[in-house]
Amino acid sequence: EEEEEEEEGSESSSPPVSYQMKPPPEGCCTTDGFCQAGKDLRLVSISNEHIEVPAGFLLVGAKSPNLPDHLLVCAVDKRFLPDDNGHNALLGFSGNCVGCGKKGFCYFTEFSNHINLKLTTQPKKQKHLKYYLVRNAQGALTKGSVICWKG
Repeated sequence: EEEEEEEEGSESSSPPVSYQMKPPPEGCCTTDGFCQAGKDLRLVSISNEHIEVPAGFLLVGAKSPNLPDHLLVCAVDKRFLPDDNGHNALLGFSGNCVGCGKKGFCYFTEFSNHINLKLTTQPKKQKHLKYYLVRNAQGALTKGSVICWKG
């Protein structure tokens, strides 16, 4: 069954519930655009770096509400991303941090916390992942097509 989109025309009379992330562990970086290990994830900063992408994973860009002019680079298992028609994505999540190299995030909430993607509402799975990232003719990582999330 598909979840109803709360953001688009919900007829609910109750006020939206603010989503509170757990505070990061003591000593973690909490700077927007950086993972908790302190590594820069902003596309503009790492577009020319070599990023190790495991087989079956794709680089995608996440939009952060606190950094509207930046995309955060993420490595996500392509099985959990939709096809061009917005369908056939497996339920769940699997991602790796391209900054510090931490692997095996199984929940988008956990992953978004690690990359300091500060969300004010309950995360809607990985719909915060907005663009595929591709290498241009010069070899730089750049924003590609929009990820088509439906339903």
